[in-house]
Amino acid sequence: MTKPLILFICFISNALILLAQGSPSKWGDQGNGTYINPILNADYSDPDVIRVGDKYYMVASDFHFLGMQVLESKDMVNWKLVSQIYHRFDFSGWDDNQQYAGGSWAPSIRYHDNKFWVFFCTPKEGLFMSNAINPAGPWSPLHLVKGIEKWEDPCPFWDNDGQAYLGRSQHGAGPIIIHKMSADGTRLLDDGVTVYSGPVAEGTKIFKREGYYYISIPEGGVGTGWQTVLRSKNIYGPYEKKIVLEQGSTSINGPHQGAIVDTPDGQWCFFHFQHNGSLGRVVHLQPMHWQDGWPVIGVDLDKNGVGEPVYVWKKPIQSSLIFAPQTDDDFSSQTLSPQWQFNHNPVDKAWSLSSPPGSLTLQALKSSSFRLAHNTLTQKVMGYVSEATVAVDFSSIAEGQRCGLACMGKENKLLGIKTSGGQKSLYISNDTSEVTIAPITGTTLYLRVSIDMLRQQFQFSYSTDNITFVACGDPFFIHFGYWKGARIALYCYNVEKEAGAASFSWFTYKHDGPQSTLNSDMNRVIADIAHTSFPDKDIYVTCPDSLDHQKSSRQMLQHAIDSCSLLGGGRVVVAKGIYRLNGNLILKSNVNLHLQEGACLLFSGKADDFLPVVLTRWEGTELYGHSPMVYAYHANNIAITGKGVIDAQGGLEFADWSLHEAKDRDRLRKMGEQLIPVQKRIFGKGTILRPSCVQFLGCSRILIEGITIKNSPFWTIHPVYCDNVIVRGVTIESHYPNNDGCDPESTSNVLIEDCTFKTGDDAVAIKSGRDRDGISIGRSSQNIVIRNCIFHSECNGLCIGSEMSGGVENVYMDNIQIGTVKNALYFKSNRDRGGYIRNVQVSNISVERAKGAILRFETNYFGFRGGQHASQYEGFHISNIEADCSDNYAIFMDGYEEKPIKDIEIENFHVKKATYPYYLRCIENVHLKDASVNGKSLPEYPEEHKERVTLDVY
Repeated sequence: MTKPLILFICFISNALILLAQGSPSKWGDQGNGTYINPILNADYSDPDVIRVGDKYYMVASDFHFLGMQVLESKDMVNWKLVSQIYHRFDFSGWDDNQQYAGGSWAPSIRYHDNKFWVFFCTPKEGLFMSNAINPAGPWSPLHLVKGIEKWEDPCPFWDNDGQAYLGRSQHGAGPIIIHKMSADGTRLLDDGVTVYSGPVAEGTKIFKREGYYYISIPEGGVGTGWQTVLRSKNIYGPYEKKIVLEQGSTSINGPHQGAIVDTPDGQWCFFHFQHNGSLGRVVHLQPMHWQDGWPVIGVDLDKNGVGEPVYVWKKPIQSSLIFAPQTDDDFSSQTLSPQWQFNHNPVDKAWSLSSPPGSLTLQALKSSSFRLAHNTLTQKVMGYVSEATVAVDFSSIAEGQRCGLACMGKENKLLGIKTSGGQKSLYISNDTSEVTIAPITGTTLYLRVSIDMLRQQFQFSYSTDNITFVACGDPFFIHFGYWKGARIALYCYNVEKEAGAASFSWFTYKHDGPQSTLNSDMNRVIADIAHTSFPDKDIYVTCPDSLDHQKSSRQMLQHAIDSCSLLGGGRVVVAKGIYRLNGNLILKSNVNLHLQEGACLLFSGKADDFLPVVLTRWEGTELYGHSPMVYAYHANNIAITGKGVIDAQGGLEFADWSLHEAKDRDRLRKMGEQLIPVQKRIFGKGTILRPSCVQFLGCSRILIEGITIKNSPFWTIHPVYCDNVIVRGVTIESHYPNNDGCDPESTSNVLIEDCTFKTGDDAVAIKSGRDRDGISIGRSSQNIVIRNCIFHSECNGLCIGSEMSGGVENVYMDNIQIGTVKNALYFKSNRDRGGYIRNVQVSNISVERAKGAILRFETNYFGFRGGQHASQYEGFHISNIEADCSDNYAIFMDGYEEKPIKDIEIENFHVKKATYPYYLRCIENVHLKDASVNGKSLPEYPEEHKERVTLDVY
């Protein structure tokens, strides 16, 4: 199970440093003095880094993709490509594409004698060396130091007396062997001495410090290992050993081999990679210092003497530029940009950047398949969300030719143009079979692939005008293969003969790199969500054919759910029909309740059918009350999917309870305030506290996708004390009192996307318990993403609170359409609640009308009962808000004197019409940038209002 993101705060060098545990997905420079791992969210496997002067240089494994790229940085975080070391391998198999997973493995880069040196091994050919005076090239031709098979991970070392050595490992990982080497790096002088044997010991890096020889090696394997450091006063040992970095409680698995590097001012850092699925091996940067002659890497979170990787840290070197390795290309240069790498050896006579000028032209050489085709140019997939587009001129296409855009990995997928029987067609291929999409005319097409690694989805599309793109083919996924992450490629070959050509006019590739803070932060949260996964096993349920038999629908469905769970899990497939249910359904672990289109779970709506009581929370206070219609307790890996309907029929009996619930509500409030044991808070038959429709309590790995939910008696979807929750493509139509759409409560790692909320109350409300009961439990809601949704709610849009006593943090909201509501973005609490709201990022919101405020920070929410727990609101970034109208305020902030609302940044905020532009009281560091109301710009740093006002639109 993926662990929730946990934030640690400490002060180092008077700077606020954030540490986190979790699966990293944002990468690179944050522009605020910090960086987020991975610093390179792409396949730079087995990285090695050195510092020369005030610059840093990196090399990495490239295997069967030719060239070995050299990267340069001034601050260790922002990198650019500067050169490639070699152009081809003149060995058997490299001219006919038979060396997949061969080629350059785990290089080392060093600076000695005013030269840059790179050593690497290939699995079949041997140990190679190249050097250069300038890292931008030219690099010397590859020199075969020793022709031998199954060596790996070499590292040169020149001692103080001028003697050169080379450390290396053996195929299969271990042992570590050290050779004497000639000073010019061209020859080994002996057969080597074994200095260490360990579990999967590899990735040798040698350096010397304060009289000690150090060997840094990863052990334990790529996905599950750790980093070890050896030291000795003699290069041949014996060596002491210390484990210096482990995964620990983080989700940064591995953490695998890399480089120890210092800064000009004496700081130390450690680069390493993490295996990250189809992205390949991504690069992390860890803080490091020395203690008792040993490196201390990362942060020792569990105090066991071994560091764990950090997720966010202060940049070791401050700089103003933010960038990632190059991706785009207009092919105007006379040489290939270094981001491009050929798949195996190129045929140089068959590609050109000058014929015609400003285009990459590939001649169609004969090949039976894409996998064996020559002159395929590739780039790494960058980041989690990206999109590559290329313009293809196929005016010179010949019979039998194929050309276009490809995605490469364990298997390949192609979108391109082909000619067969004189007909030009758009086609898709998986390299073994072809599917024709449509006949085409003209000479130019624009091909695109959109990549979402988080959803494991690649999607091809094409355009004839570079404006309107049409999706073609089904979504697919490219898996890690041949030791490499997924790649994008440009190709051209002919299955019949050597004839034809294709010209690529330009290539653009946009990704969620360090320039996009909001999207990348959201992606980090999304990447940390553990997904459901079910066995490929279905249990089918068919609707009874008569009303008499329909009385047994509930027992039939529950029996199918129970049986499916007991048998190890799978899908309970509910066929078309109306299933009349006289009570709740309890979802069990490893079950996907799949409602086919036309299936309707029609609950009775009769209160007594939802007894006996179950443990639940009602408006943030624990109790035993009426069961939700669909309930799960401490279940793992559960789902409700499909295109069917859940109709709670909440209007039959439950809805009217809202008019009469005050007595039971106040009794529950008093019990919560007095911390009466929850076992004594029984609200069963004869009480009138309405249940939620769908509630999961204490569950993990939850998916609700595609369904429609109608007529909830109370809150509609209500996960409590849950972790790893996805609500996707759901429609909620429910207009009774308190019909919130989705209310994650004391729940972490949540994605709500592509949903439509037509609700009688708040569309989405994030909660974490109420008053003293919630404070005593103290479980927060955190790491929540809401995106690409439509809010047609009769109350408010996005809310945090008012039940927020456990705290709420790390909330991301993007691309939401909000209709007519009371308040569009609403953060609400009072002194009964306490708690906090912090780190909220909101962007790209459109609002039709708000009766109260477009943006509202309310700390005096109605219903105050005399508590003394002031809530803290801090760390909000709100941008790209467009609203038509507010009947009252565009911005309303009402804080506490002892805990002002602080650190609020509002950017590109525009309200066409509002009665009042803003009200601000008890605030600190509120910054408005490019904000306007009624066509007039708002001050960048507005003054507070001295008199307190109230806004009675709740």
